[in-house]
Amino acid sequence: MADVVIVGAGLAGARTCALLRSAGVTGRIVVIGAESDPPYDRPPLTKDPEAEVDLRPAMGVDVWAHADEVRLGVSAESLVVPTGGRSGLLVTCSDGGQVAARSVVVATGASPVLPAGWGRPGVHVLHTRSEAGAFWAGVGPGVRLVVVGGGWVGCEAAATAAARGAGVDLVEAAGTVLAGRVPREVSERVERWLEGVGVTVHVAQPVRAIEGAGDSLAVSGIQADIVLVALGVQPTTEWLADSGAQRARSGAVLVDPWGRSSVPGVFAVGDAAERWSDRYDRHLPGGHWTEALNAPETLAPAVAGWVDGGVGGEGWGSPLASLPATDPIPYVFSDIAARRLLVLGAPGQGRVVWREAARATDRDAEAWSAFTLDASDRLLGMCTSGRPRDMAAARRAMLAHPTGTPRTDPAALADPMATPEAMFPGEG
Repeated sequence: MADVVIVGAGLAGARTCALLRSAGVTGRIVVIGAESDPPYDRPPLTKDPEAEVDLRPAMGVDVWAHADEVRLGVSAESLVVPTGGRSGLLVTCSDGGQVAARSVVVATGASPVLPAGWGRPGVHVLHTRSEAGAFWAGVGPGVRLVVVGGGWVGCEAAATAAARGAGVDLVEAAGTVLAGRVPREVSERVERWLEGVGVTVHVAQPVRAIEGAGDSLAVSGIQADIVLVALGVQPTTEWLADSGAQRARSGAVLVDPWGRSSVPGVFAVGDAAERWSDRYDRHLPGGHWTEALNAPETLAPAVAGWVDGGVGGEGWGSPLASLPATDPIPYVFSDIAARRLLVLGAPGQGRVVWREAARATDRDAEAWSAFTLDASDRLLGMCTSGRPRDMAAARRAMLAHPTGTPRTDPAALADPMATPEAMFPGEG
């Protein structure tokens, strides 16, 4: 019997594996991964198709250095949970094997959404390394590409494809790209970034079907040689249907601040989880690279405590006094058209205050921050490009506030020379 079975060999699973050893787990660790490729980093797949993504050279994360067994090309099909006790969890695998464990970490990530009837030659999704290889092999000078979906993946891939010489149309159902993720004013700037590298952006155009096949496709009347569907992802947790683990409407496993699910001994992390935040008084989706990177630092000691029979065995959500939980502010970054956009908190809705020095009309040199405030001038979130110090100041202020919504001075926020102390004057 294994002490820990980690199901999922992406960044979240690999980081958990490494940190379990430093947290004190000395027993058997088994890693199961559905993909045949060694664990790798996903973000470069949309931005730099030639980048090194293997986690060993790219990030120094080596599951083989910590796990007793690594089984790649094998997916989990079910989880059987005993009626009581600290042992006997049983993972059934696609190769017919079963692995018994004292604890199971769900790190199975997510799968791209592809509407029924859309799967056909020439239509791609871009989530795995193999999918990226198949897609980018067909993108080059003179190729007509239509990207369906203006989220992070759609914007990044569209800009990258245009840089490779393809003719690119991006079609988005909402009124802007990145709708709901950033303020409309920021979305409009991102659209200008895309248009500046040759992407034609079509907003408020829902796609109901993809017509044709092969290299003769059409999307909303736009002819294409290939189509990329970038409509988001869904947590890969169907295999937990009979486990009793509580899941969100999205399918993600609901976990407490330490990554514990409603089933004792079962933990979840990364895209497959929604973590409870005391700061926001709700579960937060884990579908961000920084969550996959950092959440294992809190989860690994909780798993180690459960395996050891000490801390971690209390009821779901009960505080683990000896294991402090972090409660980070949600953070996302995206590289689009040779620019980096940083997003902190929940800036999608509210009043926007811009912080931008007057400069010549050199869009390549633009540097700005957009702060989103509520009706009481409290900070809800922010976006920035080229002003990382503004984000550092905002993060400190948000982390220092119980609900992550510190009081601001809007005039100081708008002044590019104002100090962080003036921008965020505190509660006094």
